Amino acid sequence: MEIGNKTTQGFVAYLSAGHTRKTTMNVLATLSSIMRTAKAWGYATGDFRFADLVLPRDGVRTEQRCFTDEEMRQVIAAASEWFGTIVAVTAILGLRIGETLALRVSAVDFDRRLIRVRQSVDSATRKIAGVKSRASSADMPMPKELEARLHLHLSRHDRKSQLLFPNRNGRPFCADKLREKQLHPLLDKLRIPRGGFHGMRHGAASALLADGASPALVQKQLRHSDPRLTLAVYAHVLGDQQRTAVQNRSTRLVN
Repeated sequence: MEIGNKTTQGFVAYLSAGHTRKTTMNVLATLSSIMRTAKAWGYATGDFRFADLVLPRDGVRTEQRCFTDEEMRQVIAAASEWFGTIVAVTAILGLRIGETLALRVSAVDFDRRLIRVRQSVDSATRKIAGVKSRASSADMPMPKELEARLHLHLSRHDRKSQLLFPNRNGRPFCADKLREKQLHPLLDKLRIPRGGFHGMRHGAASALLADGASPALVQKQLRHSDPRLTLAVYAHVLGDQQRTAVQNRSTRLVN
């Protein structure tokens, strides 16, 4: 079957039924690249033009769940160990949960008070691989509260696994099961609206911005490769700062 505009349009309709516009565009870009390579290698291929396709519109974006510092304080205080330390590391440093679960004991440097983020657990395969991007590989500052908690955690570590947070089999935890079996029941008990681990990362960035940290500093802490991503995702926090700044100036001018 020849891959032309008509065939590709049907594929777009299929993708749009269960995926975002961004995912659909990424798949089409990959398909286009494959076809160009095949054509360069001398294969008989069809062709399609993006300009001739009717692409899905951007959907309405839902606001990302963002845990407040008070919510995280309650969760960390109420969680039993080892889970409380997983939450503390994730929430304080704003790590992706896969990065937290992939941390090794050797990644904790008490002498320099750093935590080295170099790997991440793939959510589908639970295999440890490299981090999301070059920018994601970084040394993160270890606050004294986290240092004390990690000292206590490691004093109970049997050292049979190189992982900082191994499961009973010495393998990485499954993030989905942690959310289902540990996080959500605890949130329900505390009467805190449910959210996932990424809400902790979102909350870390939002709190830093609200405390006056520059977008550049927050970008470095979250290890975004593009500062525009930091501004786009956390624009609602910057918006609050903008409202405050305009209000302060209005007060000076009018009163």
